[in-house]
Amino acid sequence: MKNLKPQKYYIGIAGGFHDGAIALVNDHGEIVFAEATERFTQNKRALTTVADNFFLVNKLVETYPFLDYEIAVNWRMFATLTKHVTAAVAIFLIRKYRYLNRFIGKNLYNIDDNLFATLADFHGSSQFAMLSTVGASFKNALYLKLKLPHKPNEYFDHHHCHAYHAYYTSPVSNATILVIDGNGDEHISYSIFKANDHTLKKVHKNSSKASLGDYYGEITKWCGFSDISGEQWKVMGLAPYGTLNHKLLKDLEKWITVDGINIKRNKDEQKIKKNVMRDAYGKISKADLAFTCQFFYEVILMQLITNIYKIYPSTNLILAGGCVLNSAANGKIHTQTPYENIYVPSAPADDGSAIGAALLNFKKHNPNKAIPFFQTNPYLGFELHNTEIKAFITYSGFKYELTDYENIYRTVAASLFEGKIVAWVQGKAEMGPRALGNRSILANPGDLQMKEKINSCVKFREEFRPFAPSILEEYGNDYFENFFPTPFMERVLTIKKEKQHLIPAVTHVDGTGRLQTVSKSTNEHFYNLISAFHEISGVPVLLNTSLNVMGKPIVNSMADIAGVFTSSGIDILVVNNYIIYK
Repeated sequence: MKNLKPQKYYIGIAGGFHDGAIALVNDHGEIVFAEATERFTQNKRALTTVADNFFLVNKLVETYPFLDYEIAVNWRMFATLTKHVTAAVAIFLIRKYRYLNRFIGKNLYNIDDNLFATLADFHGSSQFAMLSTVGASFKNALYLKLKLPHKPNEYFDHHHCHAYHAYYTSPVSNATILVIDGNGDEHISYSIFKANDHTLKKVHKNSSKASLGDYYGEITKWCGFSDISGEQWKVMGLAPYGTLNHKLLKDLEKWITVDGINIKRNKDEQKIKKNVMRDAYGKISKADLAFTCQFFYEVILMQLITNIYKIYPSTNLILAGGCVLNSAANGKIHTQTPYENIYVPSAPADDGSAIGAALLNFKKHNPNKAIPFFQTNPYLGFELHNTEIKAFITYSGFKYELTDYENIYRTVAASLFEGKIVAWVQGKAEMGPRALGNRSILANPGDLQMKEKINSCVKFREEFRPFAPSILEEYGNDYFENFFPTPFMERVLTIKKEKQHLIPAVTHVDGTGRLQTVSKSTNEHFYNLISAFHEISGVPVLLNTSLNVMGKPIVNSMADIAGVFTSSGIDILVVNNYIIYK
């Protein structure tokens, strides 16, 4: 980074209520940096936090040699203002009704004073503050440090940002793109784009009144988890422990339907929803609830994608938006729909839209320049420097070894085989919610007790939560049914029965695993480590989970890493070419 040439950077900011992020695109249209705000703040999802944190921006300005800049935000101004004005009116009415409820002595309007109204106040006021300050820290830092003048923000459509990010980080140049989430600009829940040799055209949009993202958020709450905190993951992890409840399924089928390439909700939605909730609460187990609702989600999604293919046929389907984090559903798309190649980026949710905003920003200011295709590299965040590592070693007193990578591969592979739990930190951080071998906790997948051990003593989370098998890509077909390369841990596939006993710690209760395929060209150090473990164990797989504890983002600084390492059951920490022993 020290030898970078000064140039103009195009800044993209994900400026919504949750999952804020910053991305930089250089003057050649290349993505050079992208990282979610939560990593820097260590506040999960960075709720109501402006992405351009003052200290983060200063670090970026000191790292990258800005010659000039343009800033783009991934929400259109008018749509954002409209949403916030609506929120302000809702808050006023809520406060009014709360007062009336107290005056007459009963909850006439069924408003939960302790939850709904409080969250509405919190959400609405914070959004107004974010709208007025987004980009300000970047502009001030660039002016103070480099004397670059303030410039107005550009605002781009939310789903266009998702589509641009997914398209230019994909391995194809022609595809149908489906962006599907809770809500975008103009209250749209999903959009369909046709992409052909640098041209993206939105060909369909669906109202957010029928939103699969909102549906899954409600599922999450019914299961006793927090949709605001992003605990939809827990529903997917719990679902395989349940069975199909046919009565609940019939209610769901009345509630949401697919009509061609539109998703619709029944006009009697509130009545049907009450029936669903009545059946859900206390009458069936949370596992059965999770299974049935996940099953129905998959049925609706497959119907929708199949119908899209009939109108917009293509060999390739690119997916983006928060709903695409449903890896269990993703794993079925290439076998249950006509599309042959399915691509999901490493950051399909709102953090990834910062990259799309930066790319759209570049294109607007350079209409005659083409954005480079196939920018699939997910390792786009900050990296740790040896000064930070040395400071930790000096003051921790831990034993350590500074060595070459060939020795690291052999030593760490042997420790993993012996049952040690290893924190593995290398190079630039991954962009997206999943650890892809640069900010990971690793373990032996053949140890039957390892899942319980890591959940209880390292991650401090529920016992039903699964772990990912990271596998050398060339062995994927040997271990997984209907194998499809999965570099970003974006889909769940079934592990072949004859292989499940070899990797029990990463085999979920239903015989599946959310795999990551690892190739030497994408992550040489991680590939070589798995290869070394393969030589010792005969198994080309490692257990991989993110380097964090439950409720916290993946680590960012050496201080974050030290906190997890010293307060959990991790045995060994490898940072760059340092091996540190507890």
